[in-house]
Amino acid sequence: MKLNENLKYLRNEKKMTLEEVGKKISVSKQTIQRYESGQIPNVPYDKIVLLAKIFDVSPAYLMGWEDNLTSDNADLIPDILSDSILIEHIKKLKQLNKEHQNTIYDNIAYWYEKEGH
Repeated sequence: MKLNENLKYLRNEKKMTLEEVGKKISVSKQTIQRYESGQIPNVPYDKIVLLAKIFDVSPAYLMGWEDNLTSDNADLIPDILSDSILIEHIKKLKQLNKEHQNTIYDNIAYWYEKEGH
């Protein structure tokens, strides 16, 4: 997806109005609407960073440069965001080196299969 599509999708997912988003980044609701419609294609970098923080995504994701959100995993987002323990573990996992991350992934796969999933 493109920036304008991601912005509109994320705003609707968070159930935020154009005005609410605009206030958070110090622009009018009309400006947010123009971002979403693509009428303003070159959104200033500082606004992209602020928008990414509001929606808890990376600026690269917001710009459409990385796209990990699929219809298969979109339903997981509310579950993940509502589980504070999981969020803390994810933060810690992201700080580990690849070898240790892979060890944890292998452990998850082992227990997942052992439980018969």
